Amino acid sequence: MKKRISASELNQEVQELRACCVESENLLREVSKQCHSLSRKLEHIGWEEDVEVQESIVFTGTTKEFVSLLLPLIQSHHCKVNGKNNREALLRVIDNVIKVQLENGKGYLKFPSLLDAVKRCLPDE
Repeated sequence: MKKRISASELNQEVQELRACCVESENLLREVSKQCHSLSRKLEHIGWEEDVEVQESIVFTGTTKEFVSLLLPLIQSHHCKVNGKNNREALLRVIDNVIKVQLENGKGYLKFPSLLDAVKRCLPDE
């Protein structure tokens, strides 16, 4: 059985919904203004003195030398990432801290290249 609703009740509910929509539109407009203002400020932001700048460690030897230094660490299984022996995750963490300078001195070794170099040097692969 369908419930009947009078026109005055329906009008009342429509007016309440309209009032909610108007209020929501006003709030959305205010949020949009604040986002735009913050965006403009962030475009011109300068670093404060207390912002920590991450320092880079650069390895200037060859990729083969770098991998040969890492192999005992990787093969020992004493280093874990998030409690697991995960060679790729360990190399990714090392790659985030230590950059291997390319032999031509222009740029740094990319992570996939480091991973491939390690895989080629491991006896089990």
